[in-house]
Amino acid sequence: MRYWLCWLIALLLAGCDDSDQQLVKESLLYCAEGAPFTFNPQLAASTQTLDATAHQLYDRLLDINPDNLQPMPALATHWERSEDGLRYRFTLRPGVQFHTTRWFTPTRPLNADDVVFSYQRLINNNHPFHSLSGGHYPFFDSIGLSELVTDVRALGPRQVEFVLSRPNASFITSLATDYGVILSAEYAAQLLEAGTPELIDQKPVGTGPFYLAQYRIDDFIRYYRHSGYWRGNVALNQLVFDITPKSSKRLAKLLTGECDVMAHPGASQISVIKQHKELVLDQATGMNVSVLALNTQKAPFNDVRVRKALALALSRDDILQAVYFGIGSQAESVLPPVSWGYDPNILMPLPDAERARWLLEQAGLQNGFTMTLLVPAGSRSYNPDGLKTGQLIQRRLGELGITVRLQNLEEQILRRELQTGEQDAVLTGWSADNPDPDNMLHNLLSCQAIAGGTNASRWCNPLFEHQLSAALTAPTLSQRIGFYHNAQEIVYQDMPLIPLNHTLKLQAHRHNVKGLQLQPYGGVVLYRAYKE
Repeated sequence: MRYWLCWLIALLLAGCDDSDQQLVKESLLYCAEGAPFTFNPQLAASTQTLDATAHQLYDRLLDINPDNLQPMPALATHWERSEDGLRYRFTLRPGVQFHTTRWFTPTRPLNADDVVFSYQRLINNNHPFHSLSGGHYPFFDSIGLSELVTDVRALGPRQVEFVLSRPNASFITSLATDYGVILSAEYAAQLLEAGTPELIDQKPVGTGPFYLAQYRIDDFIRYYRHSGYWRGNVALNQLVFDITPKSSKRLAKLLTGECDVMAHPGASQISVIKQHKELVLDQATGMNVSVLALNTQKAPFNDVRVRKALALALSRDDILQAVYFGIGSQAESVLPPVSWGYDPNILMPLPDAERARWLLEQAGLQNGFTMTLLVPAGSRSYNPDGLKTGQLIQRRLGELGITVRLQNLEEQILRRELQTGEQDAVLTGWSADNPDPDNMLHNLLSCQAIAGGTNASRWCNPLFEHQLSAALTAPTLSQRIGFYHNAQEIVYQDMPLIPLNHTLKLQAHRHNVKGLQLQPYGGVVLYRAYKE
């Protein structure tokens, strides 16, 4: 067994014999459920890309404190806001080093030019890097960053100012999301001069704890330790993401020691993990939701009676038991109960097939209809088995005479489909990037999020938009909560999407792996990990 394992690990860790035990101890193999489609989180909307890149390669101006869920210093040591709420000034940490790789050697530490470059790329349509890699920035497009931020400018080598068009209470937390990474302006200039600017998203350079050493597409990613990391020494010499889409195979590798950490174990695997003496299960309350999004711009889903009929037909409890194995809760709203903006007075209706048939009859669809449901391939942090969920929806709606054709798509293909806006319905969801309720409500349901591809229902309601805008400019927390309650009520009445379930965030690892940090928000953090 030892020689077989050594051969397998050698493929990823570049050697495993008696003299390489220190290398094995300083290396971590992370079994991931999917491959990133880019190495720049600004371009991403999938957990696979965020997990593999956001906290491994990059840093942000701010982080979210996991204890009190408030913004805290990261690349910025402190910040100030003007009295009118329209200007934010950030002072940068001195001496932060960018990665030295085969394709780039920095000549200076991080400075204000890097922050300006990173955000001007997002907000300025004429920026030479804006249209690269498709020119879509799903998170920032959905929150309307280019309309909110009118300018980002350097006030000195270590001071940056953001100028806003209007006050926005969630602006600071948006900078702390996984998407708010800081790129190297010096590297960008080098690529532009060489005529290869697109490589900035394929051959990344950041300030994070690891740098990219090798990527074998759909197989593995190898990272090496960034020796000059500003947070201090990183125990791991190398980190390998082993791309293993099937949950059963990830668990098998974890059991045999081929992997040290397993991403997103299935709910059905929890008892096996808990009973195994060599394994540890980590879990955290996740601020997430799985939803069935109906294209409100396309018949028959542009009829609220049809949308409410589908909501009455589905059994969220069946999905919770069969797909989540009871690990989670039924969703009454897009926001989960752990959110400070959650409205406890909203309750989704219980399944009622007769009422659903009556609504379809009122809409002239008593004989049913045919629809296509897009289902993401593999597991998601908010849904461990999209295909099985789709099959349960298919069976329930079939009882009403609705024929549901399932189309199982890889993440990148699914995103392209949503950009066209031709879908009937899609099984999707959202894992919050920060604790602000605006993060989930805006990305899933705002008018701006249609263009970003995260509002798959393509629903645009002026009353809802007004409540979100009012919440972002409200002077007190209690007023913000009131506006978010109003927003959830509007969603409930119009039912552009059907909330299904919330779930816990899960991660499993070998017992000798210490220092892992399972965050309630965002991607996986591995730089504090080490082996005993």
